Amino acid sequence: MDLDLTSVPWWVILVGLEFPAVLALVDCWNRPEEHFPGGEADQRGWRWWLVVAVVTVPVLIGYLLLIAYYQTIVRRNSPTGR
Repeated sequence: MDLDLTSVPWWVILVGLEFPAVLALVDCWNRPEEHFPGGEADQRGWRWWLVVAVVTVPVLIGYLLLIAYYQTIVRRNSPTGR
């Protein structure tokens, strides 16, 4: 069987790129406000930035925002980060 990776539809690639950004946005939306250093206002700011990340992920800039969200919020509130 010959697998030709150049024939992958563009929408499959786009969905693969968007998936981590959408999950981060859902995580931010469902995370309690006490996980954010600035409380509710900080959470609102991160939601806005993660929407920007969802839009800019196809040009790979959005991943910088995802890394920042992970380092600032997720890692800080994980059991190993305490």
